Amino acid sequence: MTTTNMKDIAMLALDFPDLISVKKELKRLQSIKCRLQKQKGRKTYDAEMTAILQQEQAVKEVRRLLDDSVKPVTEYEQSDVDLLDYDQTIKALRSIQSKKSLSKWLNDREGDNDTYRDACRIERMLVAHRDTVKPVDDGVIRKSAVNEVIERIECVPDLTTTDIQNMLMELLTK
Repeated sequence: MTTTNMKDIAMLALDFPDLISVKKELKRLQSIKCRLQKQKGRKTYDAEMTAILQQEQAVKEVRRLLDDSVKPVTEYEQSDVDLLDYDQTIKALRSIQSKKSLSKWLNDREGDNDTYRDACRIERMLVAHRDTVKPVDDGVIRKSAVNEVIERIECVPDLTTTDIQNMLMELLTK
């Protein structure tokens, strides 16, 4: 399955009914790759690893095609950065700094390539956004924490009022 162009990837996408099956296939390929990495002494190691890596990349492209909600940090524009909260900004900043350090020496002169310059541009946007967005402070209770308490109450129908009060008090003390 040597898939190199978007036409082939679109055809491969037809093999998967939904995003969940794409993720399962990706997990399966990563498991095969992991097992293969432990068998570097095999005569067919290079050929098999190349084939698995090509399949994995093709399935990743299918995932990207089907799931437009996740945009890589390396493609961020100012409008994308403005939508991030503090935690997402920090995560994106770490990612772009990693990309920046990996692309710094892609040629003979330090930082003399488009990938590095683009990473620096995105990093500047993220740093400026980080300074304007404030982290969630201690007085705020996250929606996910409230949902966890609701789920625990729904799962155990015979909770006493005291138990429920204790769970709510835990939310206030976190």
